[in-house]
Formats: sequence, structure tokens, C-alpha cells
Amino acid sequence: MINGELIDLRAGAYEARVATSGATLVHLRREGRDLVLPFDAETSLPDAWRGKTLLPWPNRIDGARYTYAGATFEVPCNEPATGAALHGLAGWVDYRVAPKAAGEGSDAGRGGAAPSATTLELHLPASYAYPWALDVSVRFALDAESGLTMTTTATNAGAARAPAANVPGAPVIDGEPAPAPYGVSWHPYLTRSVPLDECVLTVPASRVLDADPATMAPTGERGVAGTDWDWREGRLMGATATDNAYTGLPGGTWRVRLRGGEGDRAVVMSAAAPWVQVYSGEHLGRRGVAVEPMTCPPDAFNSGTDLVTLAVGESHVFSCAIREED
Repeated sequence: MINGELIDLRAGAYEARVATSGATLVHLRREGRDLVLPFDAETSLPDAWRGKTLLPWPNRIDGARYTYAGATFEVPCNEPATGAALHGLAGWVDYRVAPKAAGEGSDAGRGGAAPSATTLELHLPASYAYPWALDVSVRFALDAESGLTMTTTATNAGAARAPAANVPGAPVIDGEPAPAPYGVSWHPYLTRSVPLDECVLTVPASRVLDADPATMAPTGERGVAGTDWDWREGRLMGATATDNAYTGLPGGTWRVRLRGGEGDRAVVMSAAAPWVQVYSGEHLGRRGVAVEPMTCPPDAFNSGTDLVTLAVGESHVFSCAIREED
């Protein structure tokens, strides 16, 4: 399969499909209604990174280069239009399906009932661009009441030392390899199956990052009050466009809602991350809005803002959920 193995999940009125390539959510439905923009994973690749798990950094590294702990690393530029390194190193890597945990039911597509959960695993080896190895686990779990929960766990499995001046390695601090810089996000597009202009969006964020229109690099942070980027009370999207990182989110779990379409229901993304990227999906005809909870803002590998650092053997857990609200 061009997107790896496809795994179907079901719980109550919810159904989902997951692809092992990039630990990608292909579709999520409740009673047949799409909650995220789907794609045909059997015949085509997802456009605009839809549904992918993003690590070891979300969003962009400006100029495809970062300086960390006194060392500079060059990373592959996969967005030539901006010159940036976009969305990490694992978006197109094939994960393996982990053995089923107790109670997950029989394997999808093998004659039994679809399971309600699956776990995908990846060993991301160290490289010149990122001289730390990560063991990654991504679990997708459906619940008849709470919808879909996605949980990503990443563990620093080792740091490469530089055997010579011309071979990159992890920087050394006090004789030990520096901890791995790390960030993570998820990239679903919420939808109500009507044009986005007809939907009401609520984002409980009080601050927004402006971005350079040419490079998409952050240029400054400001309050949303009095701007087109104040979604705190919920308002009609209309023709408003956004491709910005938002912060100033409530402590604990926050919720982004997209309401509209059949029955005037809402699809809800919930997370406890300090940042969320919201993109109004112009490249997808404004049929949905990308809502990407992020542990750090764009270019955090250079700025250090909210950057997670993982010592060898240390793990980080990130979780978010999508459900339909009547």
C-alpha cells in the first residue's frame, strides 16, 4: 500500500482509519459524518500533511538550519518555497503495528470485528540532521462516548558522539551528550462537510504569532484582542484566513470547536499543549481547518521557546482528542 498498512477502528457510532506511513489519521466519522477531512489512502497521498503525526519538531525550522547547545545542524529543506524544514522527520516514515494489547479485539481486515485501538511504533535513528535516536509510540484509541484519542510517546534512545570534526554528533555538556531537542504535533483538518466560510470557529487563545509571508518564520507575538485572530467567543469564519500559531491558552485541557453543517453540531479538538497552529485550509479549498496542538511554536529549535529536551532514557507523552458534540 502506498500509505503503508491501513487499520480500521470502530467504537459505538465512531469509526476511523489509520495509515502506518507517518502514523496518519485517514478518516474519522460518527454516524457516517466526517469529523476530519478524509483522503483515499488506497490510491493517493494526503495533501497538505493532513492527519500526520509531526516529530521531532512541528511546524518549521527557519532556513532549514538550527543551533542548539552551541552546535549548528542542517536539516533537509522540504518546503522550497519558504526555504524551511517542515514538520519533522517522521511524516513519511512507515511505522510498524505493535502487538495488540489485551482487549483490543481482532485485527482489522482479517475476518473479525474492527478493534477500537491500535498502537504504531517507530525507531527513528540518529542522523546528521538530528544526532539523537528516538523510540516512538503512537496510539489511536476510539471510545463510543469520547471519540478518538491520539497519544504519542517519544523516548531518547541514544545520542551519537562526533568521532571527528567533520561528522556531526550531539553537543557535549559537562562530558555528557546534550539532551535531545524535541517537539511534537498532530495535523488533522476538522470539517463539518460544508464550506469553512459557513462555520463558527472557537479558539480559546489570547495571543498569536505573526509570520513573515515569504518564509513563514515567526516575526513577533501579540494579543488577539481587536484583531481578526480573536476567536475566543466563537465567530463565523467568513472569508477570514489564518495560518498562525496561537498561545495564551487556558491552563489544563483546552478545546477548539468548529460548528456548522448538518444539525449545527460541532467537532471538538481537545489538548493541553501550550500552542496550537490554526490553518484555514486554502490549499484544500477551505473545506476544513487544520487544528494542530503543538508543544512548541515554529522555529523552536532555534529560539528555544517551550522546547522539550530529553536526556537519554527520558520520555515525553503528548495527547489530544477529537469528538463530535451535539
